[in-house]
Formats: sequence, structure tokens, C-alpha cells
Amino acid sequence: MLLYAGTLGLKHDPELLCHLARRFRAAPDVRVVVVSEGIGADHIARVAAAERLDNLVMLPFQPYAALPDVLASADVLVVVLEAGAGIYSVPSKLLAYLCAGRAVLGAMPLDNLAARIVARADAGLVAAPGDVTGFLAAAESLLETPARRDAAAAAARRYAERSFDIAAITTRFEAVLAAAADHARSR
Repeated sequence: MLLYAGTLGLKHDPELLCHLARRFRAAPDVRVVVVSEGIGADHIARVAAAERLDNLVMLPFQPYAALPDVLASADVLVVVLEAGAGIYSVPSKLLAYLCAGRAVLGAMPLDNLAARIVARADAGLVAAPGDVTGFLAAAESLLETPARRDAAAAAARRYAERSFDIAAITTRFEAVLAAAADHARSR
């Protein structure tokens, strides 16, 4: 299952999720699940109904406490970001995706920090936002190659454990505060 969970606003291209559903329409074991609300989700629901994309499942936002279970239900977690938004935005959902230990499929500017994290961590595959063919090929690769998908999922989790270690983060944060306090006292 391919899962997108989060907002679908002006920074996101909901049509990419429709492309996924179209590509895997004939695959009985592949579902594209979108957990979202608002204008992007409404667009996807209209397309799914008009094109009878039965493999495209729309769900409303779920309770925050259910987020780990929602993310754990996926084989591949999807993140999208428009080219223009890549200059100023890093999709925060990627951080939760990495913690979930699932392979990541992205469509975002390749120089965006999120895309660089996925590549550096070997946590999945990313195509440029306008590269629908590349995006669909990356999805196929992750779905059709369980070993690759599992390796990306494990790498995602390793990255999260290494990067989000609360003890290490606390130590660095306390050092910054101490330095700022020393600086203020020396004035």
C-alpha cells in the first residue's frame, strides 16, 4: 500500500496521487490511501469517483494518537512538494515517515533538504515534481522489489534513530542555551 498522510495544499500536487492510482489500477494488491482533508483531498475524491479508481482510498484526518498505526499500515509512504515550494519548505511529514521505518516515495525538488535526506539515508526514491514518469517508475521499483523496499525502510528508521536521539539533542540544546547565557552575562 502507498500512503499519503497530511495536508494537500498549494505546495502539493494532488494529481500525482491520482497518477499512482491510475498506474496501479490493475494491480489487485496495491492501494493508494490518502489521509487528508481540504481542497487537494476534494480534488482526489472527484477524480477517483469520475474515473472509478477503486484502488484510491480517501480517509479524513485521523486522531493524532493513531498516527503511528496509520503510518505503520503502509508499505511505502508518499511525500510531494511543488517545485516552487521547495525553495522555502521541507515537508515535516518526512520526519514522521522516517520514524515509521517505511520506504519513502517522493516527488519534490531534488535539491530540497527533504530529498537530500531521503537520498543520503537511502530511505527511498525521489523524482522531480514534474517528472511523473520517474515518480511512477520509482513507485514501481519500491513496490515490485521487496528487498529494496525493506532496505529503504530499515535505512529510514536508522536515520531517525541517529538523527532524533533526544539525549543528544538535549545536550546540544543545553550547550546553546549555556553559551547564550554566558554571552549575555559578559555584556
